Amino acid sequence: MIPEKPATKMNKNQDKTSGLYKIAAKIIKKVKTGSSYKTQLYQAQYPNKLTLNAVLMNVFKWEKVIDVLVEKSNILEKENNMDRDLVYVFITEMMWSKFGLKGNAKNILAIKKYKNEFLKLMKEHDLEKLSGSKYTKVLKPRFFRVNTLMTTIEEILEKLSKLKFNKLESPKSYAEFLELIKSDKFKAKNVFVQDVHIKELLVFNSKVKFYELEEYNNGSLIVQDKASCLAAYLLNPEPNSTVLDMCAAPGMKTSHLAAIMQNKGKLYAVDRCKDRFNIMQKMLERYMVQNVETFNMDALTFPYYDDVKYILLDPSCSGSGIVDRVRNDSSEQNQNYFQTRLKKLANVHAQLLNHALKSYPKLERLVYSTCSANHEENEAVVDEALSVNGKFKLLDCTKIVKGWTNKGVPGFDCSEMCLNAIPSDDCTNGFFIAVFVRRDLEEKEVVKQEKNVEDIVVKEEENIVDEEENIADNEEEKLIENTKIINKKNKKANKSIVINTDSNVESKSNIKKQKNIEDNVVVKEEQNIADNEEEKLIESTKIINKKNKKANKSIVINTDSNVESKSNIKKQKNIEDNVVVKEEQNIADNEEEKLIESTKIINKKNKKANKSIVINTDSNVESKSNIKKQKNIESTPIVKSKNAKRRERRLKLEQSKGKNNQNTTKVKKPKKTKKLKTEEI
Repeated sequence: MIPEKPATKMNKNQDKTSGLYKIAAKIIKKVKTGSSYKTQLYQAQYPNKLTLNAVLMNVFKWEKVIDVLVEKSNILEKENNMDRDLVYVFITEMMWSKFGLKGNAKNILAIKKYKNEFLKLMKEHDLEKLSGSKYTKVLKPRFFRVNTLMTTIEEILEKLSKLKFNKLESPKSYAEFLELIKSDKFKAKNVFVQDVHIKELLVFNSKVKFYELEEYNNGSLIVQDKASCLAAYLLNPEPNSTVLDMCAAPGMKTSHLAAIMQNKGKLYAVDRCKDRFNIMQKMLERYMVQNVETFNMDALTFPYYDDVKYILLDPSCSGSGIVDRVRNDSSEQNQNYFQTRLKKLANVHAQLLNHALKSYPKLERLVYSTCSANHEENEAVVDEALSVNGKFKLLDCTKIVKGWTNKGVPGFDCSEMCLNAIPSDDCTNGFFIAVFVRRDLEEKEVVKQEKNVEDIVVKEEENIVDEEENIADNEEEKLIENTKIINKKNKKANKSIVINTDSNVESKSNIKKQKNIEDNVVVKEEQNIADNEEEKLIESTKIINKKNKKANKSIVINTDSNVESKSNIKKQKNIEDNVVVKEEQNIADNEEEKLIESTKIINKKNKKANKSIVINTDSNVESKSNIKKQKNIESTPIVKSKNAKRRERRLKLEQSKGKNNQNTTKVKKPKKTKKLKTEEI
């Protein structure tokens, strides 16, 4: 019983491994007969689409080499006519796969016997030269569209920041955007940037993988190339309007239209392929599209015409513009088949486009897009539609998608008005877009374009303002940090200078006391000066009084000359008054000079004292202002004392004059002598 259980497990693994190879072989057969590779890959009953895609791309890369190996080794005849496509898958996995050919099935073991023979044939015929890439290898980042029906851009950005993804600064122009995603700065796995045109589109390095991310698995993040997103972006339907997606499956552009419409209005999704239609229904349900009605029918027979205002026509095409896609059309045996298929596709595209432009009376805007690089499916179809439908004209797509430079292929009437995405230039899949508008609505469309341009300019200006504000905030933060550092240094310096921090209050009080002592000294000096002046004035008045007494005595002696002596006394008094005034002015000037000198000396002493005591304290400014105020207050009485002194002097002079008058009144007795003399005569 024990050995049987691992045997059953081995069989399950064998079936699972061989199942991958069988599915790959079936897809190769269908693609060679004209089926869409993308459709077959979606429909394949294999969970890991990446592994399946890698196997298929490897087969087509080495197809020419395998042709020679199969022919030289006659492996198909020797192995009982084994399935050719399955043999191609086995040989590819055995010779060039990183993991090798896995499994122990009979057909796998049979192919493994030829490995050495194949290696010899490779060397003998130098077959590695025949290996050529069937797809164009270009630098293409991975684009993830935020499904705004389920989440917001802010929530996704917050989630990415938690996952340690670094969002680079959004460039201001499309040219700068291309430079950034092509630069070495964008090679890191953990960096991304927001698209310059479609804000809900995030751009990552091509190596990034989100298969384990919840938002990717639940439909909040959708892998969608930028070129594919431009179709819905250029149609730009209004919410609550009616939109028709004529070839909607598998539903990526339909879900983008619903997001632009905010799930409001009517959205008709039509596709005639049953398998693709089923995939679309599941996808739209997963992406929470609620305003959609799906129809599994041919768009040419779609009956609802009246209210359709916007149409997106993205028909199934050759897919020649898709990067890293399997190519089987370049081989000589398939060239004729490819040309005939291309003509059929072009005819179908023209039929659908003409039907849309003619059958919908309220149609205002239509976007025609393909993922083809062939002008037969692109410019030629648009020119034909314009020649038949004169009511419509083209908008210049490159004016709406600001900064885009690649237009249509030269040589067609519509070339200058169309948009072409070139993988090597724009880092997207190859894509073609033309925008039709009704001629009578041209003015409205011009106004809309101008508004869009204005909105873009406003957004750019807002981004610039935000950047400047961020720079200012960063500078403020730096300044705050610097000030903190400086404060710390100052605190350390203050600690080193002021050892005893507890005695800071005492030191301030000591400073005030010292200032008060110095001010008292100044006041005492001024008082001494004033006292000296008063003593001088008293002495001068005494001298004048003595002189007046002597003069009065001389007047009494010489009574005959009283009249003359009175006039002389007045003159002498005036002279003496002038002398006194001059002396007072000189004394006042001397006092002012002394005061100025003393204040200078005091100021110098105060400065020295302040420098020596207060070195680095927080109250320097306040102490200085207080010192100035106190000095001004104390100096004001000194100025007023001059006037007071003059008043005192005048009072003393008046008093002295009053005494002199008293003296003169006493000397009136000699008049009697005059009368006696006259009597005697």
